[in-house]
Amino acid sequence: MSRFLCIVLVFLFLQGCVETFEIETRGFEGVLVVDAKLTDELKRQKVNLSRARPFEVDSIIAERNATIRITSGSGSSYEFQEVSPGLYESLEVFGANQAERYQMEIVTADGSTFLSEEVTTPNPSEIKELHAERMIKGDGDEGIGIMLNTQSSANDNAYLRYEYEEDFKIIAPDWMPFDFDIISDDPCSDLGLLVETKPNLNNNRVCYGHTESNAILLANSELLSANTLTDYQVRFIGRENYAISHRYSILVKQISLDQGAYAYYQNLNSFSNNEDVYTSVQPGFLEGNISSTNTEASVIGYFEVSSVRSERLFFDYTDFFPNEELPPYPSGCVVSSPPLYPPGGAGLVPCYLITQEDDGIGSPLIDGIREGLFTYWDDFPITEERIKEHNGVYGLGTFLVKPAVCGDCTVLGSNIKPDFWIE
Repeated sequence: MSRFLCIVLVFLFLQGCVETFEIETRGFEGVLVVDAKLTDELKRQKVNLSRARPFEVDSIIAERNATIRITSGSGSSYEFQEVSPGLYESLEVFGANQAERYQMEIVTADGSTFLSEEVTTPNPSEIKELHAERMIKGDGDEGIGIMLNTQSSANDNAYLRYEYEEDFKIIAPDWMPFDFDIISDDPCSDLGLLVETKPNLNNNRVCYGHTESNAILLANSELLSANTLTDYQVRFIGRENYAISHRYSILVKQISLDQGAYAYYQNLNSFSNNEDVYTSVQPGFLEGNISSTNTEASVIGYFEVSSVRSERLFFDYTDFFPNEELPPYPSGCVVSSPPLYPPGGAGLVPCYLITQEDDGIGSPLIDGIREGLFTYWDDFPITEERIKEHNGVYGLGTFLVKPAVCGDCTVLGSNIKPDFWIE
């Protein structure tokens, strides 16, 4: 396939159940990209609009100042407003009603009009059970499998897509109750350069990480026995993954689709590696349900109407690996001792030559503190033995430090506990 006749689709999963995707193109620059997902959840529904971009352009080209309206078969109409570049939200909270038909209309700033096909809200499939189990995959990897059982309506074919959100506790392994206090950063003052310690009041020992799924997970009636899906694996977490080191939670969303949306995701998935959801396809291979009504403008995307059911699960590492070593932390947490003055500094070089520059004041310790490179670990007094080993006092550090990720959990997550969190 000619690289000049390809479209590259990249799904970027956002907060909630809204997803957006970005198109990289050669020869198809300017194509409107629509990501519209209407669910039966009562909330402000969202639509993302962008333009296909050339390979050399890194940023998303947001489609600004469009008018979006969703109408129902019963005559209801829902207007959207742009809340950030390319992201549109409904003016009111609403959800799709069961068996109701919906249609979306988009009018772009240049006057082009795009209309979706009418889509009927599918019946939901209920999640019967969400559980975790310790398991070993076929390739020998050991970890935790997140398994799901579901039940569909007796007379319905089930077309299902899954998303998940993970939250997990992070405990900084080398957190200390002390923090650095820069007393003087002026090498020409009476104090010279001076750093002391103070109580650590930063609340940065325990944090919470958050990630969202980035793969297309599908299931359908062919996988069901008596309309029941049993032990469907939504997620596998290797035991070396630090996210399960302490306490872990996963929110699984089961999204019931119509057959058209399911086929759309199947086609997309057939060209993806199901890891980054990254694919290269010719335009005709990915047919959506949106088209232009007054121009020959091209559009890529699908107006999806779905029913969503969700379940949340918590577990501790010790529930499955009692008395076993924790997964490795993301950093090796090596100790170092950055000097207050640079080698050859105070006393050997006049203070006015140790001046502030754009990238710092020339103090490895103070500059590192301000750049958030490390955290306090211990005092490191300058002794005669250290001076002898170093062949002098200048360039010696007076503190031991560790990488910030080891002593400050906010490098990896938020120190605000999620509202739903249960210990």
